[in-house]
Amino acid sequence: MAILLYIGGGLVITFAMFGWGGSVGGLTNMLPVWGQLLYGAFYVVLARSLQLGLRWGRLTVVVLCWIGLGIAALAALAFSPAEAFQQAIWPVVYLILVSRPSVRDWFASKTAAAGEDVDGAP
Repeated sequence: MAILLYIGGGLVITFAMFGWGGSVGGLTNMLPVWGQLLYGAFYVVLARSLQLGLRWGRLTVVVLCWIGLGIAALAALAFSPAEAFQQAIWPVVYLILVSRPSVRDWFASKTAAAGEDVDGAP
């Protein structure tokens, strides 16, 4: 999942730097260049938080996926089911990846008890 976010963030940043913002699609097309750069940087920071096993990163992904699915549902009502399906693909993929038992266990193992480091040392 982190790899997908690194790639997505890198592409958004690259497209913004070269003025290819229209190639990205969705929300990114509505942002100015500096907004696209911040959006891409947010992807990279989120990917790094997932790679490190930070719980806020996983929670952020879950919240953003549900928001994305809500937007896709609105698109189904406002535009067409095909547009909604297109907008729902990545949120569904991320929710499946982040909801797997092994992923949940990995994020849970990264939390430290009171007075311990993340690796369990006192």
